[in-house]
Amino acid sequence: MPKEFSAARLPLKEKYSFSTALMGQTMIYNFVNLYLLIFYTDVLGISAVAAGSIFLGARIWDAVNDPIMGVIVDHTKTKWGKCRPYLLFFPLPIAFLTVLLFNAPQWSEAAKVAYAAVTYILWGMFYTSVDIPLWTMSSRMTTDLHERESLIASGRIFNIIGSALPVILVVPLKMALGKGDESRGYLLTVVLFCAVALPLLLQSFFITNERAPSSDEFKPDLKENLKAIWGNKPLLLLLSSSILNVLVVLPVNAGIFFVTYNLGDEALFAVMAGTVLVAAGLGSGLAPVLARRFRPRDILIWSSVLTAVLFTIGYFVGYGNFPVVIGFTFVIGTLLGVPLVLRTSMLAETIEHYEGISGKRSEGIIFSSMTFSGKLKMGIAAFLVGWILKIAGYVPEAVQSPEALKGIFIMLTIVPALGSLLTIIPLWFYRLENGSES
Repeated sequence: MPKEFSAARLPLKEKYSFSTALMGQTMIYNFVNLYLLIFYTDVLGISAVAAGSIFLGARIWDAVNDPIMGVIVDHTKTKWGKCRPYLLFFPLPIAFLTVLLFNAPQWSEAAKVAYAAVTYILWGMFYTSVDIPLWTMSSRMTTDLHERESLIASGRIFNIIGSALPVILVVPLKMALGKGDESRGYLLTVVLFCAVALPLLLQSFFITNERAPSSDEFKPDLKENLKAIWGNKPLLLLLSSSILNVLVVLPVNAGIFFVTYNLGDEALFAVMAGTVLVAAGLGSGLAPVLARRFRPRDILIWSSVLTAVLFTIGYFVGYGNFPVVIGFTFVIGTLLGVPLVLRTSMLAETIEHYEGISGKRSEGIIFSSMTFSGKLKMGIAAFLVGWILKIAGYVPEAVQSPEALKGIFIMLTIVPALGSLLTIIPLWFYRLENGSES
């Protein structure tokens, strides 16, 4: 049975259980986000536009799938709690489908596109079945603001470690295991990653506990769930800011193309992306400290302004001097790490805001709205990367033209600079701080 809520400090074993589960989840998620697009174009052999369209189509389906999962979580009532059952039964299907994503059947292009679309959409559906309950646990394990910020900060740091492992290990592992066969290398590497990530996810079911009280009377229907989103102004502003941030995440998909073709050395991806992750870890660690002195909304706005300035300067500096590129990357990565914690903490506050004005607590549907916005960003980003590559004249596994190289570089500088400014617009109107709206 879920333990009664207590405002006492969370046991360290539960905090680290939650955090390592996020690490395992992110190992899989980042593996897919970083390498699936280039796997589709350079190994599976489908066009960049087709690959980007698959990403976007899957995210459009998530507009239906994520709210449904949120409703299911809100209606779940078991002896294990509201969220924990999903941490037991769904990690194994995710691992299996992740392996299928990096299988490259020797079929016609149409058949390969169909295979990629079906496996990726199924993967997204099962990933959601763990992602929403796992993040919802941050509001179920405690309702104390500072304990929650500490829990989320710890989770984000382990999240970044999980993100770093694919960055550092995938390229050397696929080279070593594939022995010149890219398809075999990717497949064996993803099997190894899933073998590590699976137990990290499963252990959270046995160690974490849900303490926040649940209302036995409130079982939200479709109308109530829509109201929890559309009637929650702070949530809508936070979601809008997150979606407008889509251009900032283009480097996630374009980064592997940049190091492979602009820098001419795929191995540098580990250095460059690893720098981002270390810096983001620093930013995530600083976020709770900054939040004790400044309003989270103000921190997000100023970090976005500084990020836009640095991305723009980086474009004019160019990439001829790699140490300078790494310097810019580290500072930008630190600034990008701060919102990772604050946005999640602010999301939990919108749950309590809506509960305060309605008397109803809808963690599942509210967290599903944010996970959907995050996945929608990644789908749109992959779609845009595919089209920009096509417009710039990208040719898979070939020497790229100056136009193609410039197009790739713009996706890592000017485009995210614009995205950083766009994300400020909704935040300017956000006034919810610590559960009250001024």
